Amino acid sequence: MAALRAAIGEAEEGDAFLLHGCCHNPTGIDYTNADWDEISGLLAGNKLLPILDLAYQGLGRGMEEDAYGVRRVVAAVPEAIVAYSCDKNFGLYRDRTGALYVMMASKDLLPAAMSNAHALARATWSQPPDHGAAAVRIVLEDPKLTAQWLDELDTMRERMRQVRAKLAASGKTGGVDLTPVGGQNGLFSIIPFTADQVQAMRADHGIYFAASGRINVAGLTLGNIDQFIAAVAKVTG
Repeated sequence: MAALRAAIGEAEEGDAFLLHGCCHNPTGIDYTNADWDEISGLLAGNKLLPILDLAYQGLGRGMEEDAYGVRRVVAAVPEAIVAYSCDKNFGLYRDRTGALYVMMASKDLLPAAMSNAHALARATWSQPPDHGAAAVRIVLEDPKLTAQWLDELDTMRERMRQVRAKLAASGKTGGVDLTPVGGQNGLFSIIPFTADQVQAMRADHGIYFAASGRINVAGLTLGNIDQFIAAVAKVTG
């Protein structure tokens, strides 16, 4: 929070700030509700434009809980942009299904905002396929399907929570401490591997992840997690 406070304090009126709404990628470290209360006040007080990326709703603490920050900020400022993705929480990753929400201080400004959005869309993808959005619409318009979807999200979230808990329980593993992973949210976490250690995990153990040390927690299961922990201990010990 200290770094964010400093950045907001140095910003000029009208500057845009990009913030992840939940399940921060790549760290998995989220702001608390109290942090969001403060952030919303700072953004409003300094007359800044928040751009809120909500790509993992439901995969952190829950659908309502994961939306707290976005709702808090939008309620505090006159203008905001929200980028929403259904890639992960609907399992439509390659279809890039989502929505862009633009809130302006006056309805008279909306035509200009829409014109710019249309121009960007036309230059970027022109005409996206409809089937991803159609699938989401079918689910959300049917109460039974919506309930089933939410139950499945709960199952996914709980499974990742179990994986995180087991990683955290291993504590100091070789030369790294996995304890912080247990308090993080979403699909990703960063483990402080060196470049050589990342290569050793690949070459010696067949375990692949980004060179930054970012791991996808959803790629681990209770069946292979012990193998991962043992590899971490060997490579970093």
